Amino acid sequence: MSRTLAALRGAAAEVIVVDNASRDGTAAAALAGGARVVHEPRPSRPRARNAGARATDAGRLVFLDADCVPEPGWLDAMARCLDEHPLVAGRVVVEGGATRAERFDSRWRLRQDETVAQGWAGSGNLGIRRELFERLGGFDESFAHAGEDVDLCLRAGDIVLCPEAVVRHPPARTVRQVVARGFRHGHGSARLLRRHPGRAGRDDWRHPGPLVRGDWALRRFGLERERDLLWIARAEYAGRVAGSLAAWLSGAR
Repeated sequence: MSRTLAALRGAAAEVIVVDNASRDGTAAAALAGGARVVHEPRPSRPRARNAGARATDAGRLVFLDADCVPEPGWLDAMARCLDEHPLVAGRVVVEGGATRAERFDSRWRLRQDETVAQGWAGSGNLGIRRELFERLGGFDESFAHAGEDVDLCLRAGDIVLCPEAVVRHPPARTVRQVVARGFRHGHGSARLLRRHPGRAGRDDWRHPGPLVRGDWALRRFGLERERDLLWIARAEYAGRVAGSLAAWLSGAR
């Protein structure tokens, strides 16, 4: 987070950091970096983002993940885009790495250019006018693991790419992190399927075959030529299958 705050130093905007039940000195680091700190004791991405939005009366809200580092001109670009459109998403560059887990992550994650064309984007680099945010009721806090940003965008009905607003995101460092995120995405995807049928979401637990055969787990990311990443793709898909099954068994809607 220190790199993020350093990149925002001097920005003509109020910087709010939500300490979402952290145990690593996040609040102290944020205060030292010149940010205003808001506490949300219950661990939850949508609750944390809504808490940050409530803490300011700004007419435009820009959400940035703590591990995303904005490039120069990022905030100005977001402001210009929000002058023209009520909901915008900037580009995310996932930094490369030497390990297979890092390579896997950097090859496919957070392709905002592509997802905006599908009507949604991740909230790690997302801007929205307050009027629209409040009309939508903010992020849906019933999303326990992931998918609340997709849901918000689909409910908004229109999103525009802001290509000059670029942030850099680190890749997952370990296969364990890849699998854990797969679980969260699988859980959120199952929720989205029920909220937005035909537009988003999937019950991955109904399609377990790619865990043990074929290369679909790799091809879905357009990585069929990188055969050495197949086992990681299968592990990530295993996480998605488990997450979607957990959502189905819990009756999550």
